[in-house]
Amino acid sequence: MSSLAQIRAEHAELVKIFREWEILIDRETPPPSVDLFAVRSRLSSLLVAHLKAEDWVLYPPLLESPDPEIARIARNFVDEMGGLAASYSIFMERWDALSIQADWTHYQKEARAISRALGNRIARENRELLPLVERTDRAA
Repeated sequence: MSSLAQIRAEHAELVKIFREWEILIDRETPPPSVDLFAVRSRLSSLLVAHLKAEDWVLYPPLLESPDPEIARIARNFVDEMGGLAASYSIFMERWDALSIQADWTHYQKEARAISRALGNRIARENRELLPLVERTDRAA
């Protein structure tokens, strides 16, 4: 599988996991911790691996593109993702089983926001960034 196909496949899997997480988040009361943390664990494992792959495979050729517009767009995506990744990491550290049980409503609000932000990021990468990768690949 090409690196671009792998990134697309990971995006699709991440979206699927976001949906599973959102189903749990939408419950009126907290789901069993084991269920919630199973989904969170799968999400975190794939997301961390995916971000590393993007850093190593996706972004370097775009950042080094002779086309200044491609390099600028890639730089904007890299800069933006740093903040989003940090927000996700802080969110995951802050919300353990006890804090989720103690403040389910606040957890739901924050979880929805981070899920929405990451989902939007994936949609933007699919729409704006991956076509640049295809264009760069064709030019090479």
